[in-house]
Amino acid sequence: MKDGIQIERDDRGIVTFHINNPAHRNALNDDMIAALTAAFKAAAEDRHCRIVVLRGTGGIFCAGREINDIQALQGAGMDVLNAAYARLLELNLAAYYCPKPVVSVLERYALGAGIMIAGWSDIALAEEECLIGYPEVKIGLPPTQTTIQLIRGVHRKAAVELLLTARNIRAPEAARLGLITRAVPAADLQAEVDAVLEALLVASPEAVTRTKQMIWKTEDTDYRSAITTGVDVISVAAATASAREGITAFVEKRRPQW
Repeated sequence: MKDGIQIERDDRGIVTFHINNPAHRNALNDDMIAALTAAFKAAAEDRHCRIVVLRGTGGIFCAGREINDIQALQGAGMDVLNAAYARLLELNLAAYYCPKPVVSVLERYALGAGIMIAGWSDIALAEEECLIGYPEVKIGLPPTQTTIQLIRGVHRKAAVELLLTARNIRAPEAARLGLITRAVPAADLQAEVDAVLEALLVASPEAVTRTKQMIWKTEDTDYRSAITTGVDVISVAAATASAREGITAFVEKRRPQW
């Protein structure tokens, strides 16, 4: 398999992005960041895509950024630095605001940029021995975009300890903190992934997208604004063909035809 981001599609509408950089434990380089951003944007517009799965090859998820690319920025001007980190921002936005469910599958390592991407996904499933951490301060960098992701999902004191000490944790602790969705034994990981994908495939694609949109619109608003948005969203959704089919299928005790 060629190094980079490899894309696999199946006839159910599942599109899998394989991170493949075995010489660097699937760390992301600049070209891979650009390719992954483009892949998320293409999936967002692909009407045949139902779910995006993000995983690494060779039993490793992603060990962060390639240190060579970071080292190359030393001594660069502010315009070059801003452009480099703006590309990482673009990836974060493309992943987080993808209208399709994004499922990350974590094996062996999910460090730095790796756990950042997993954090922006909707569902993150990990094998129990997966090592998770934020090592940036060890090389003299603040974990900026990873901080923004982490602080929104984990209690502040837990987040600050992980960020400031760069302590690595295993997946079960990450799950208890709310950093990932679930940790399972390695032997059970694929079965867990398959079960989650099947549950997502049963759901209405339109309803899933509207649910994600509601989350985006309401997560940073006050309660009154959020609940008002909820009324607006359900009022539109209730009149859709998707809702009619789902309700009819439930009454008729059959699987909906999306």
